[in-house]
Amino acid sequence: MKSHYKFLCGSLLLATAVLCGCDKNVESDYPGTNTLDVPSVTVSGVSENSAVISWSAVANATSYIYSMDGGPEDSTENTSVTLNDLTPEQSYTIRVRAQKAGSLYFADSDYAEASFETTSHVAVYRIATFADDWDKWYYEYDDAGLPKRVYRMYDGAVEKEWIFTYSGESLQISGSNNYSITLNGQGYVASLNDGSDDYSYTYDDDGYLVKVERNGDIYSNIVIENGNIVSWSKFDDGTEHLKMHTYSDIPNTGGSHCIYSERAGAGRWLVETGLFGKASAYIHAASQWDYSSSATPYEFKYDDKGCISQEIKSPDDWAENFYYTYDVL
Repeated sequence: MKSHYKFLCGSLLLATAVLCGCDKNVESDYPGTNTLDVPSVTVSGVSENSAVISWSAVANATSYIYSMDGGPEDSTENTSVTLNDLTPEQSYTIRVRAQKAGSLYFADSDYAEASFETTSHVAVYRIATFADDWDKWYYEYDDAGLPKRVYRMYDGAVEKEWIFTYSGESLQISGSNNYSITLNGQGYVASLNDGSDDYSYTYDDDGYLVKVERNGDIYSNIVIENGNIVSWSKFDDGTEHLKMHTYSDIPNTGGSHCIYSERAGAGRWLVETGLFGKASAYIHAASQWDYSSSATPYEFKYDDKGCISQEIKSPDDWAENFYYTYDVL
């Protein structure tokens, strides 16, 4: 009886020892062999006040913990976040780690870090007033930055005005002149009817006007190089003539449409709304028709933001002036 008891006790002790040994081995392996991989972090879409942070998916992870500059941690199940309300020209460091929530067998990964710097604030300008030597136009915009009213003053009173009414892709301009307009996906004029002629407009992918058609016929071809309108054309008796432009290295900060196709089918005051595509990226220096023996030079004055305040066009022995002021969005 005693020997049988000893055998049972020995068996129980051996089994207990084996079991205890197994538990001990598992515990010694945890968590070192079960730590999640470190995600690979990239930064894209950096602007003056936002950035997109993305990272690689980690096997067995159910969520990701991230923090900015050592601040409070946030959690997401996605593999990217968009950071908003950042400060222009500011350096930031983002930390991200992988996590398997509620797991006893997978430890969080180490942190991955990425640093970036937001861009500088970029001002967006809208023409507030545009004038020549005789007339002056005033511009008003809605909350989206679209023109809603343009008017012209004479002797302290409104002489002419135009009201802009939008309905989806349609725009109706009513008042001193009436225009029926459709807009394209870029927000620029795709077609225009001024009551007598139908115009259509073609733009490149960057938003520059490259062709104007009137009543189904090509009315003007525009050539764009490096963001500048280097030439536009007109047709006389079936012959296409080019007006060519040269440029300085001074940026067109305010985006005024000093150079545009004068065959756009709309007055310059309307072109200055920005509805007819982008303005040239730089300030032009001279223009010349292909049949002319001399070029017309231009001079400019600038405001304290670097925007054109006065354009002086000097063909032959006389000068024509244009004046600008701007709103900043």
